[in-house]
Amino acid sequence: MLYIDTKYANILGSRLRNFKQKRDYNWNFSCPFCGDSTTNKLKARGYLYRTKTDLLYKCHNCGKGTNIGNLIKYVDPILYDEYVLERYKAGATKHNDHKDIKETSVIVGSVELEDSILETLTRVDKLDASHPVLAYVKQRKIPMDKWKFLYFAPKFKQFTNSVTPKFQEPIVDEHPRLIIPYFNSFGKCFAYQARAFGKEEPKYYTIKVDETQEKIYGLDRVDYGKRVYVVEGPIDSLFLPNAVAVSGSSFDTPTVRKLLANATIVMDNEPRSKEIVKLLYKNIKAGYSVCMFPEHITQKDINEMILAGVSREEIIETINTNTFSGIEAELKFSTWKKI
Repeated sequence: MLYIDTKYANILGSRLRNFKQKRDYNWNFSCPFCGDSTTNKLKARGYLYRTKTDLLYKCHNCGKGTNIGNLIKYVDPILYDEYVLERYKAGATKHNDHKDIKETSVIVGSVELEDSILETLTRVDKLDASHPVLAYVKQRKIPMDKWKFLYFAPKFKQFTNSVTPKFQEPIVDEHPRLIIPYFNSFGKCFAYQARAFGKEEPKYYTIKVDETQEKIYGLDRVDYGKRVYVVEGPIDSLFLPNAVAVSGSSFDTPTVRKLLANATIVMDNEPRSKEIVKLLYKNIKAGYSVCMFPEHITQKDINEMILAGVSREEIIETINTNTFSGIEAELKFSTWKKI
């Protein structure tokens, strides 16, 4: 009944604040459940989107998740009666109506997420082919299918102050940066990393919009039932399947602990770094499976390996064949470390 759902989504739009269609089967508007914002009436963090043959709703502010039937019922009960009747006339059974319209827990990992805080930015995959940012991502050899996860901020500090006050006004030393958004498992952007294109310092900022969230990248796409590669940097994670990045935080976090049985810790390849060696041993003692790269791998991290000509498939194979845990990991660690 997707055509009926779509029809009523557009009818419902006249009852919703800041309603607009972003693309086919994707609408954005202010959340009618939480009001979205009491201070900014232009905030619009509610999304109606397609999954298979259904339209589902998700608010990236309050976390409310349901389907279009319950959304219509909440906003306009009279319109809801018309909606149910039209579905019935089109052949939907009463049982299926109730099944379709019940409250649902929405999984958004397969949806292209565009949180409202990113509205003023341009996604890298939508930039003009001659744009200098594309030269940067190509130089880093970031896979094209991952460009949609990256954004461009022409005025990074101005953008950041519009999200959360950080830089003193008037702004000095304004410059562009690559923005890597962090989404939680509900599809809400809670942080972002801003990487410099040139010699600006620091090389990258990590800005947290929600201080209660762990600084882990990739939670919107991870499959907890499969092997999860846990790396240090977000860009490194883009070269591995089912990967998350801890972004300079401790590898032993509550979220990573949930992955203990399925996690492979892939730290930077620095056997002469006291900090890396100490942290790697700590992860072994905590019970994690850890990767210790063989000596012929001299590059520091996964992106450096890619730039040196090592394929993604070769890197994954190397990680899988050099992952250890328990006593085996402790024995390997004694010969791997160089301090």
